[in-house]
Amino acid sequence: MVRKWIGICGLIFFASLAMAGFPQETSPATPDSTAVLASDSLAAAEVSSDSLPHQLDRVVPNHAFRVGEKLSFVVRYGIIKAGSATMAVEETVPIHDREAYRIVSTARSSRTFDWVFKVRDRVESLVDTQGIFSWRYLKTLRDGSYKFDLKVDYDQYFGKARVQMIRYYNEDPLRVKEKKEFEIPIPPYVLDILAAFYYVRTQDLEVGMPVYMINHDNKKVYKLKVLVQKRETIKVKAGKFRCLVVEPRLRGEAIFKQKGRLWVWLTDDQYKIPVMMKSKVFIGSITTELTKIEGVKLPLPSQVK
Repeated sequence: MVRKWIGICGLIFFASLAMAGFPQETSPATPDSTAVLASDSLAAAEVSSDSLPHQLDRVVPNHAFRVGEKLSFVVRYGIIKAGSATMAVEETVPIHDREAYRIVSTARSSRTFDWVFKVRDRVESLVDTQGIFSWRYLKTLRDGSYKFDLKVDYDQYFGKARVQMIRYYNEDPLRVKEKKEFEIPIPPYVLDILAAFYYVRTQDLEVGMPVYMINHDNKKVYKLKVLVQKRETIKVKAGKFRCLVVEPRLRGEAIFKQKGRLWVWLTDDQYKIPVMMKSKVFIGSITTELTKIEGVKLPLPSQVK
């Protein structure tokens, strides 16, 4: 249980969403171009893929982020500084016959918190520059004695995700405790949990108008709904910003029995940079605040003097 709430400290935005679980939604779905599944929460076997390659012709205009952007955060559990995190668009790389952003999120517990629970996590996603969908997802978790690696290769042309999961013994050097490899069918333009965050940033967000997408995690594919709740001005170390408050929710069952809620304050401009995130956990709450913006022209249009 301790690993779960510390793990939330270590992961930003939708990564936090994947750890915490979600409130359930019961209203009918309103699918967009990517929401093609027949039910709200589907096992992998229920997703069909065609024998012919998919035509990946979706174009998602992106005025929100570019190579060189780096965001730094402080993570607090209550009033305690638990750690820090970063999100960076590091470069573009060729993959198959296309181009992808290499996006990396890192997290680490603070020195004073290391003695309680040491976190050194890294998540990487290769996101198609034209269609904003996933090509590859890599996750390295080093949370106390829990050591875990995940690699997912998304064959978007033929609708397959190839997953490799490795759990290690708590030893140095690492020794494999358990290894699993499997393949599941996926719909076109599916997103991993980190890529989903960047997809939301490309969208035109309006209060009361939800955003929908399809997310893959482990052996399941989920419809994800992001509610745009209100506008609010907040102040953090990086500055004072006019923001849109959004809340991501799963359609259907929660991933974990533990249910929580996550709110995110995004700058109310073309960049939609996350300024603050709050996630309720089984005891108290986790707050993540933006401390520094790099690689983006400042001040932002939403910034208040």
